[in-house]
Amino acid sequence: MGHVHMIFGVILIILAILATAWEIATQRGLPRALRGILIGLFDLQVLFGIITWIVRRPGWSFIFHPILMIAAVIILHVMTSPSSTRSRRLTGWIVATVLFIIGAAIYHH
Repeated sequence: MGHVHMIFGVILIILAILATAWEIATQRGLPRALRGILIGLFDLQVLFGIITWIVRRPGWSFIFHPILMIAAVIILHVMTSPSSTRSRRLTGWIVATVLFIIGAAIYHH
């Protein structure tokens, strides 16, 4: 399960970067359905992470990875709603993407 979580995570970071670029490049942002699919995939990744955590049982020094990742997913849910202002959506995508990158870097060190 750990390899699935890792590979899927890299793919999702790339998708988050693309979604952020889309938000920057367009006034209306991501279409509602695409946003829903992306956030659903991030939710699935959290589930994979929980399963990986249970199977591998890492030490408590590893706690910052899941905290950052869950915070990033919460930010996506809260700040990127299509009904939000463009600046709020853009901020949500940028902050979440940065947290994903930092959280992945923590995991790999």
